[in-house]
Amino acid sequence: MAQVIEDPVQAGREALQRRAWNEAWDLLSTADENSELAPEDLELLGQAAQWTGHFQEWLATAERAYARYLEAGNRPRAAYMATELAHEYKNQLQPSVASGWLSRAKRLLDEEPESAEHGYWAIQRALVALGEHDFDQVFALGKQAEEIGRRFGDRSLEVRAIQRQGNALIAKGDVSEGKLLLDEAAAAALGGELDPYSTLVVYCNTIGDCRDRADFDSAGEWTDRAHALCEANSMSAFPGMCRVNHAEVMKYKGRLSEAHDLAGRAGEELRHWAPRIAGAAFYELGEVRLRLGELAQAEQAFREADEYGAAPEPGLSLLRLARGDMKGALASIRRALSDDTAAIPARARLLPAGVEIAVAGGELETADRWAQELTAAADVYQTSALKAAAAFARGQVQLAAGAADDAFNSFREARTEWESTGATYDVARVREELGVALRASGDEERAIWEFQAAAARFERLGAVRDAERVAGHLTRDVSKEVMKTFLFTDIVGSTALASRLEDRHWDNVLRHHDETLRKIFAEHDGQVVDHTGDGFFTAFEDGSAAVKAAVEVQKSVADDLPFDLRIGLHTDGALQRQENYHGKGVHAAARIGAAAEAQEILASRATMEQLGQFKVTNPRPIALKGFEEPVDVCSVEWRSA
Repeated sequence: MAQVIEDPVQAGREALQRRAWNEAWDLLSTADENSELAPEDLELLGQAAQWTGHFQEWLATAERAYARYLEAGNRPRAAYMATELAHEYKNQLQPSVASGWLSRAKRLLDEEPESAEHGYWAIQRALVALGEHDFDQVFALGKQAEEIGRRFGDRSLEVRAIQRQGNALIAKGDVSEGKLLLDEAAAAALGGELDPYSTLVVYCNTIGDCRDRADFDSAGEWTDRAHALCEANSMSAFPGMCRVNHAEVMKYKGRLSEAHDLAGRAGEELRHWAPRIAGAAFYELGEVRLRLGELAQAEQAFREADEYGAAPEPGLSLLRLARGDMKGALASIRRALSDDTAAIPARARLLPAGVEIAVAGGELETADRWAQELTAAADVYQTSALKAAAAFARGQVQLAAGAADDAFNSFREARTEWESTGATYDVARVREELGVALRASGDEERAIWEFQAAAARFERLGAVRDAERVAGHLTRDVSKEVMKTFLFTDIVGSTALASRLEDRHWDNVLRHHDETLRKIFAEHDGQVVDHTGDGFFTAFEDGSAAVKAAVEVQKSVADDLPFDLRIGLHTDGALQRQENYHGKGVHAAARIGAAAEAQEILASRATMEQLGQFKVTNPRPIALKGFEEPVDVCSVEWRSA
């Protein structure tokens, strides 16, 4: 017999204390249906709705709580609810409604003695000022809220206000002082000093700051912490926001398939609850699709980003450049960079595209000016990603001006910085440019070396259009049609695993992984074409040797290494240029590898049908990006082989 709850309101309060959000939602919703809840309990019901993903119910409940507080004469708490509603309606892309609620909160608070609610209003008003680029006002409001929080013993308010001040300082370029404040806020959240909502707010703002400064390693670490907080507290409302952040980190790391899936899921999850943040998700999806060479799909994602309030730049300008619309690309990137009041990090996200487009359009003075601005931003923020982008931009301008040797040095600097942070896609880009610079200086042999490395990397990442462009640089080289079995390996969850291990331990694990796989490939006459740190691209003359190598690799990893591997296999024709391979067959092998599960050897059925000595399971068709028709694949049974 089901237990009868005598007092569902009290039981709901206790469930909230235990962070049993679904239980609290059920109990307080039942109580709300059967009786008139006090405004305090309506506020708790709203919290339960927020944490369990009942977003429309949360807005309606918050508005009811506001009205009940007002009826009860509790004007400060009514003002607090109005402030919360202002924030939510901003996320709903209803700025006029949001402004109305914030003005209503201010009017109520002006008639009351100072309280913590005045501090929460100041934090929200500071967010508005941040969007207006009034960073002095942001800092002043943050300072005001911090003092109020300290005076009234509200640690969550105090810490969120400290973080808001840090945001303002960093936006102005005072990085060292701003980072100190952000680190102080993050330490308080990490130490469990704040309520769950404020903890997550601090995490998300910390991630946003890291992303703005192009500190993607730190952004990844804080994203993992935010995700862990959601998991530990059963917070179903917020993983979508975490996925937006995670998607950008994965895009930077060159893990384009993962970034594509994360951004797509985030956009769908946030579409109805927080359209403003959904816009950011769709923008990331557009950038990933652009790198994958899916131009029509990228345009659709940018359109959705624009629909949900996210400026689709610089992605839209780069899309126009990719389509050959030079005039449109220059016009749109100029508009994007015309706002010189924007925060330095915001402009720094646009400047690399500006330099690339201006160089392509022959406007070297403009390109040089933007490259110098990007260098100044990198000098201020001192992150590897920004320093690499600035060096790359300088190299592009120098190369266009005919200074090939200077360009080579700039590109080499960019490569060093990007390699230090695992930016595999950008490493491929800069190696292509190194090849162009070397060719211009007369070193054809070394130029081909760089082009081959870039092409192999682009192939591995699934950046088809980039791979085909680099192949064009190699047309001077002798090429031939060959039939090979291509094998791709990839460590599953390498980013999360690396974040849990000390750098030295992770380096040792990777070294053991590399040595083990290289030894196995050599024993089976495999040619390592490319290696990206957590995976290999290898070619075999003999298909059976490739399968045997894959089986031995999986067994060795299962016995000796603390992670899972996925492997893809496919035999097909390809174009060989010296030590590298290009073409549809290589694309198919790379996509099959990306579709494999952990501990799986996934092969095309056409490959395995030629090799009857191996046992296969789970035959099935799968859709591969860039291929019109599904490809039949199967799993190779390696455990009993």
